[in-house]
Order: sequence, then structure tokens, then C-alpha cells
Amino acid sequence: MMNNSNDKTSFIISQKGKKMLNINNFIFKLNKTTSTTKYYRCEDSCCTVTARTDLEDIILNVNGDHCHPPEPEEIQIRTFKQVVKVRAISESTLIPQIYDEEAARIDLTTLSITALPSQRELGSTLNKARRLQTSSIPNSQLFDIPELYFAAFVCVFALLPDRKKHTYKYLFHELHNKAAQLNMTFNPCTIMSDFEGTLAEILKIEVRV
Repeated sequence: MMNNSNDKTSFIISQKGKKMLNINNFIFKLNKTTSTTKYYRCEDSCCTVTARTDLEDIILNVNGDHCHPPEPEEIQIRTFKQVVKVRAISESTLIPQIYDEEAARIDLTTLSITALPSQRELGSTLNKARRLQTSSIPNSQLFDIPELYFAAFVCVFALLPDRKKHTYKYLFHELHNKAAQLNMTFNPCTIMSDFEGTLAEILKIEVRV
């Protein structure tokens, strides 16, 4: 089989993060790369079909005939899993919500829907991928909040020696100074605390709430 203008090509990403070539719903894995050419062979170990592309991923030729049928459903499922995994890593959205949104968005065939792994089956892999991208628990009181969570929350933790008025004043003085160093204004929309009369008095002076 030689390549022709009607060949439908695209790329998918394997579970190990490797780029796989899709030609007419047959999956090829990269075998080697030279200074000018990429060499692929069919993912099925029993199949001898090979393909060549240039370094810009333009198909040069496809040689041989497949000994197995194409796998459009497998490619749909892999594409779905890839999209869900990317979102799970890059977003803080709940994984079940991501799964449901992408399942509703993608146009799956009946066979693909039947073979599609459930959210529970994918959950362990997706949670592991997300954990690998999550910063470790800090071992000091000074740490950076990952950019992913900037829109979710910003926290200030203060361990105070007592509940006296001058202590609270000093705390808010430091918060205002720190905000100024960051070219920001310390003006929180909400402050939550146990009922503390002295703190309430200071808040009226130091913070516009």
C-alpha cells in the first residue's frame, strides 16, 4: 500500500506520552529518526506495515498491507483519555466533572461508548497524573502557591503569641507592607475567624470589610 492524497492522518499521544501516528485509523509507533526522516511501523507487533515522514510530519510513503482491520474506536478512546488527562493535569476542576464534560462533548460511536472506560476505572491514573504535577507540602512557613491555584485561593497563616490589640495591629501592618512590596493592595473581600472582640475592633480600623 502506497500513500495517496486520500490518506487521513493525525497524531495521538500514548499513555507514556509518546507521539503515535494515525493513518486511516491504523496506529503507528515511531521506530527511529534520522536527520531527514522519521520511520514508523504499525503498532500491532504481528503487522509489517511501515511508514515514513519528513521532520515536519509530512507522509512520504506507506509500505505493505495490514494483517488486521483498522481501529477507529480505539483511536477515539485514546483521544478521549488524552484530552481528559491533559485537563486533569492543567486544571483544578474535579476529575468526575472533567470526565462528564468531555464524554458529552466528544462524538463517540456506539462501539466506542461500549468500550469507553468508566470514570472510576480512569480515576486512579488521572489522580496519579495530577499528583505528579502538584507541588509537595512545604517544609517551612515560606512557600509559593502554584499558578494553577491563583484563581482558587490565597491564604495567609499567622501564628500569634497572644490575642492582644497591639499584636493584631502588628499583623495587619505586616500584611499591608507585604502587599505593597508585591505592588498590591491588601484589601480582602472576606475574613473568617472565631468570634474575637479585640480582632473585630482592629478590623474596623485596618481593613475595609
